[in-house]
Amino acid sequence: MFGARVAPLICAALLSSCVTGPDVVRPSPSPTASPGPTRPRLELSTYQYALQTKGKIRVAIRDATAPMSTRGANGTYDGFEADIAREIAKAIWGTFDDPDTHIDWVPLLPTPPFGHPGPDPRTSAIAALTGGQADIAFAGLVIGDDSTKAIDVTDPYLRTGQRLLVKKTNDQIKELADVLAGDETVCAIKGSPAEQNLKRVTNERAKILALDTLEFCLQALASGAADAVTSDELTLFGVVFKDQSVKVVGKAFTDDRLGIGLKKNVSADRQDFREFLNTVLLHIVADRTWAKLYETHLTPFTGLKNQLPTD
Repeated sequence: MFGARVAPLICAALLSSCVTGPDVVRPSPSPTASPGPTRPRLELSTYQYALQTKGKIRVAIRDATAPMSTRGANGTYDGFEADIAREIAKAIWGTFDDPDTHIDWVPLLPTPPFGHPGPDPRTSAIAALTGGQADIAFAGLVIGDDSTKAIDVTDPYLRTGQRLLVKKTNDQIKELADVLAGDETVCAIKGSPAEQNLKRVTNERAKILALDTLEFCLQALASGAADAVTSDELTLFGVVFKDQSVKVVGKAFTDDRLGIGLKKNVSADRQDFREFLNTVLLHIVADRTWAKLYETHLTPFTGLKNQLPTD
């Protein structure tokens, strides 16, 4: 008897679909307001929560380094690294806001080619992080490099290395081995890591034309004095971005993994921040955002459709 009397009450209270008889009228649900956008829930003790509360993240990033980062006329940035910065902003403030409203871009000079004279933006990025002018930095920071000992660096967001640049009409050079087989001349900046790497990888067998600047090497390529130019691939991508008569070929023959720079955690002033950034990188790989950004910004130069930052 008790069960027979309570069952209709439970059904009505839960607005369930059970029926107790032909005369039972099911109550209409009360209208409820739609919940508004909510911020991601972050631990109160973390640096990312402090940024969420402040409403801004300061991102140090290079100018004129297509396809990685290029500043537009309105002061915002486009490119692979800029879009990763936007994914970090979304992880802090959610996807309902335009991420650019939460980013203060801190411009850095472009990275000079290996051995090229000029200020190195990596030095400026490290100074901006340790001096408190930036929260994160994209500046070609190589994981494990001695120059990054003063800061923390995340897990890799891109694997890169040294490659070859040839004329677009050149179908003979496809890999570094073709240079050796054909006794071709490769131009490298004199005294640069690019020159030293080429000597080391080829066991001193490469025919090298060493010149003072990348511009001189490009002139040598155009004139036929050199058959190829070598530098880090991101520098070479920048050349292709401006000059469609050349192309980047071959697999990278050095292995550099780039990470996001941040200030070291001192007295808990960057509590859990590196772990948070690494988690963001994992998430954008898992949901294929990273692969889509790679295809948008880098596939036109690499010809590849990489799925992982370590590819």
